[in-house]
Amino acid sequence: MASSFECEVRFTIKDIKVFKRRLRELKARLLYPYAFTDYYYHPVNEKWNPLQKNLRIREWQKPKRPSTIYFVKNEIVKIGGIKFKRALYPEGKTPLFAGSTEACKSILIDLGFKPWVTVKKEKALFWNVHRYGFKTIAEYVKGLGWTGELEFEGKNPKRAMTEIKKALSILGIQPGLVSFKPISVLFAEKVDLRRIK
Repeated sequence: MASSFECEVRFTIKDIKVFKRRLRELKARLLYPYAFTDYYYHPVNEKWNPLQKNLRIREWQKPKRPSTIYFVKNEIVKIGGIKFKRALYPEGKTPLFAGSTEACKSILIDLGFKPWVTVKKEKALFWNVHRYGFKTIAEYVKGLGWTGELEFEGKNPKRAMTEIKKALSILGIQPGLVSFKPISVLFAEKVDLRRIK
């Protein structure tokens, strides 16, 4: 869901059947299913804050696409009592190289990076809630469960915050289920707290 200076939140989906029912009530249209594995890397000789920077290889299972190295730099924004992450590069995820997964891994190791966490997204669904002017996803993350995401254009963060709050309300997502943290951090916190340090 790439958009300009993307502003994004994630949310826990407690019951996927209830979430899908809500989407049907909203007359949402399934755009396509997908599945991929993200291999996150950290520098060997430097400490990155994973809330602010991430480097990953995305290996697609469905649809079939070349594996791609992406770099993301974020800032955490708090407006009107809600926190979200905002990409600092115009297209959000900046592609650095596309090819085989093995080539991607070799390049990152040669550049001085080491594997951090692997996030496998299965049974993922991309929905258009056209009636209300936004899109959302539902992803099953192995080791984490079902999560959703909302993303809006972020040249104007205040407007993005308004859109995020509106969409969360329309979907019926409670504030306690919403996080500004990237999926890699949420996964690392759930699987092994020591790995985010």
